[in-house]
Amino acid sequence: MQTPKSEQTQPQVKETAKQDNWYLVNVSSKKRDVFYRYLDIAITQYKLQDLIVKVEVPQDSVYEDVVLVNLRNYQQGYSHLKKLPHFQTMERRPLTSQQVSRMLGAK
Repeated sequence: MQTPKSEQTQPQVKETAKQDNWYLVNVSSKKRDVFYRYLDIAITQYKLQDLIVKVEVPQDSVYEDVVLVNLRNYQQGYSHLKKLPHFQTMERRPLTSQQVSRMLGAK
């Protein structure tokens, strides 16, 4: 009877291949809630859950026209977001984790 070899190689949990990045999206003045609803509908309708990982809305009034979007791919995400009503711009450079934490009010 053969004894199974114990596998010493464990799957590596490195997320570098599919690293998600947070991007700052600017929307029309006073239209953030409307944009957020359209975005939620688009994610469901076009099955964008794999592309748009998470969406956060900063609570501080300084960020009243800003939405934070966690994307797997900038170009694909931008092509979907720019079609939504009240979308204005999306920063090309991803935010650092410190910037995201500060904007979301983490201490």
